[in-house]
Amino acid sequence: MAKKKQNKMTGADIDWYLISIERLKQIGLVVVLLLLGGAGYWFWEQSKGNPKSNAESAIADARQALNQLAASKDFNARRREFDRAQQKLEEANTRFAGAKYPEAQELAIESQTISRTALSGAAGTENDAQFLTVEGDVKYQKGSTSDWKDADARTPLFNGDWVKTGDHASAELIFSNGSLYTIGSNALLEIYAAINPATSRKTNAVQMQIGSVEVATTDDASSIRTPGSQIVVDSESTTQVGVDRDKATAVISTKGTSSVTSTTGGPAVQITTGDKVIATPAGQLSPIKKLVLPPALLSPADNQIYQLTKGLAVAFVWQPQDGARGYLFQVSRSRLFSTLEINDRRVRTGASASVTGEGSFFWRVAALGPDGDAGPFSSARRFRVSGGKAGVTTADNDPPVLRLNKPASIGGPFFMVEGMTEPGATVFINDEEVDVESNGHFKKLVSFNRSGSNAVVVKAVDAAGNQTVKSEPVFVED
Repeated sequence: MAKKKQNKMTGADIDWYLISIERLKQIGLVVVLLLLGGAGYWFWEQSKGNPKSNAESAIADARQALNQLAASKDFNARRREFDRAQQKLEEANTRFAGAKYPEAQELAIESQTISRTALSGAAGTENDAQFLTVEGDVKYQKGSTSDWKDADARTPLFNGDWVKTGDHASAELIFSNGSLYTIGSNALLEIYAAINPATSRKTNAVQMQIGSVEVATTDDASSIRTPGSQIVVDSESTTQVGVDRDKATAVISTKGTSSVTSTTGGPAVQITTGDKVIATPAGQLSPIKKLVLPPALLSPADNQIYQLTKGLAVAFVWQPQDGARGYLFQVSRSRLFSTLEINDRRVRTGASASVTGEGSFFWRVAALGPDGDAGPFSSARRFRVSGGKAGVTTADNDPPVLRLNKPASIGGPFFMVEGMTEPGATVFINDEEVDVESNGHFKKLVSFNRSGSNAVVVKAVDAAGNQTVKSEPVFVED
């Protein structure tokens, strides 16, 4: 309470504030609480960005989830998941003891994901990835076994499973978020998929031991781990990653943006189309190198058809590219270029090749920089060679054969459409042309934006213009 008194010496009015002891105690308590709150907020802010604290918390959560799984009534049926979760937790503790806190946190999150999924009874019901295309000697190994098995299309893969490819082999993996991983020859990688408890979103990644992989994302990011780096491919982007026998990693962005981070920590290096970064096994990152972008392909036109004749030669032409010292020219019967009919370095912007067999062929070109380093390849074009003799025409009024399998759901809005037609025919799925192999086999991953009832319309057109159309219904879960 304030009282006003007059100073007898000066006559001035002075305000005196008389505060009771109880009031002083209340003010002191408020000050203490404010100080404690500020200290707590500061500690929370520091802990939130502290890798060690984050790893400790993740390990504690993983241990709790593992204990709950061990005590569950379905433990015997979930023993495989328990062993995998326990192994990941042990690895997390080892990384933590070695002060590798970010790695420890990631492993602990994976362990917790495995345990929580098993507890929910959903283990094994939704795969993390699956084979989309298999060419050549491709095998997979389940995380809990030591047996390698032959892979085929639609083989499901889960966190902790392994994939390897042999000589002249290649494979495509489709992940649950729609990201497409194209694996090259002589590669070895592990599937990494975990649900981040903070966001409740599944992260899709692979751990590359050796070989190459190209990652094309949709509306979500995906990751590749290598011995010296971690690469995050942003949404709607494509990036190539290669690990050589010395465990060095080469990263090339061919579309959109990506980031490269050293396993030893430090800021991420952002790269965009045409950028290349090298990471040593110890995690040292090179400066960004600008590669020469690919030239535009001119001839033959995409899906051009040639009649097979004696001495048939196909002329290839592409535009010159600024800064290119030469070009790497490739022709393959494989859409994934797992085997090569031609792999040639040329100075000129063209080439000619003799063709002696029927079937579909694919070609692409990369520009060579001043140091001879090849940049990213152009998008591949296809041309087809059909049987017959020059000058001889035969009336063809028969529509092409078209056999269509029932579209196979691979999760969410994604369906695999597959079938057979006659060699040399052109196939359209929902008005979009698809690749047809030399024997007439075709398949394509189709995504639907509308839940409920949809239709897949497939049309095959032969060289004479005859066509066959078939439709199959699909139902997309909400």
